[in-house]
Amino acid sequence: ATAACAGAVASGLRAALVDLSGTLHVEGTAIAGAVEAVRRLRSAGLSVLFVTNTTKESSTSLLATLTGLGLQVSSKDVFSSLTAARNLVRERGWRPMLLLTEDASRDFSEFTSSASPQPDTAVVVGLAPEHFHYERLTEAFRA
Repeated sequence: ATAACAGAVASGLRAALVDLSGTLHVEGTAIAGAVEAVRRLRSAGLSVLFVTNTTKESSTSLLATLTGLGLQVSSKDVFSSLTAARNLVRERGWRPMLLLTEDASRDFSEFTSSASPQPDTAVVVGLAPEHFHYERLTEAFRA
């Protein structure tokens, strides 16, 4: 496997995008060989970026899960669908209404200020069943 990693680097491969849930871990328990595989990728000279489409966990929680598995990871190594949404909201200057779990909402803390209540200009929707009820969805559709 190490030879395969070295061969990939020699052929021009520079990075590996690694999914989290079901690839590295299941419910926070490492999948056999996953942590060692990441170490081999890195030791072969590849950059490793951890990606996920989860919308229920903040970047901080994802980072804690990865470090709990025994991986050396920094926040710049983790990219989620919430990261993409936050970057777009920031780039466009939107004021988002968040239909997210409390944990996931932490990734949008820069946008939540009660000092200047202005109308929302975007709605960010994630896996947050507690927000999927008539009143909250009506509010979102009116945003």
